[in-house]
Amino acid sequence: MRSLLDFIVRHSYVFLFILLETLSLVLLFGFNDRQKVAFMTSANSLSGSIFELRSGVDGYFNLHHENAILVEENARLRSMLYELTDSQTVDSARNMSSDGVIAARVVDNSVRKDDNYMTIDKGLLDGVEKGMGVYNSIGVIGVVMASGQRYSLVMPILNGNSSISSKIKGTDNFGFLEWMGGDPYTAQLRDVPYHSAVEVGDTVVTTGFSSVFPENITIGTVSDVQRSSNGYTLKIMVNLAVDLSDLGWAYVHSKTVDPEIVELQKKSTK
Repeated sequence: MRSLLDFIVRHSYVFLFILLETLSLVLLFGFNDRQKVAFMTSANSLSGSIFELRSGVDGYFNLHHENAILVEENARLRSMLYELTDSQTVDSARNMSSDGVIAARVVDNSVRKDDNYMTIDKGLLDGVEKGMGVYNSIGVIGVVMASGQRYSLVMPILNGNSSISSKIKGTDNFGFLEWMGGDPYTAQLRDVPYHSAVEVGDTVVTTGFSSVFPENITIGTVSDVQRSSNGYTLKIMVNLAVDLSDLGWAYVHSKTVDPEIVELQKKSTK
């Protein structure tokens, strides 16, 4: 206590100055409207800048959560779209169920190997099963090849065993998209008849022939067209729409083929 009193006495002039300065400021801004307005404006500007900075910092750290919400919402909207399409298309309604779309986050990925794979954070507990197509808002990514309880392994386009039924948008010219290795941005569309009208710049999309992908999901654009060595088909090079080295979120197409169709296909291969 003695030390505190000694400190106050030693700095009494400082404390007196602060007291008088505070009193003068109160009198100045409390009884003069012009000064009061100027002070409040400056204070609001300063506090607004501080709040904006804090909001920006909070927003940055909340981006992951906000993105997750947006992706889930997009998944619900896509499910509604497919429901509407199925209800208006008899053939589609016959061939496919209406389970919808599942949003998933890519937690592991590779693009530089001969056979690349990626992992998503949704599995059997979320309704993800082997054979379901994976894509995002830009285009096709790959196909689920194995599912655990909480995670699934995806075979992307950049895998030597990948083969995706594809066609030139707006036509019935279809073939199978395969990756030849090396360039992670280019694949090859094979088995398209040589008489097909295909030009550089055409868009390549999914056919919708199977339950793996909906019809007309973008795959890429034609970058080169040549006649194959067999003379009956075209060799079409495709620039992939999705940069598979930069993936965050994806959608799993969870619609499945009618069991009757699966059973018929099994019988036909016996």
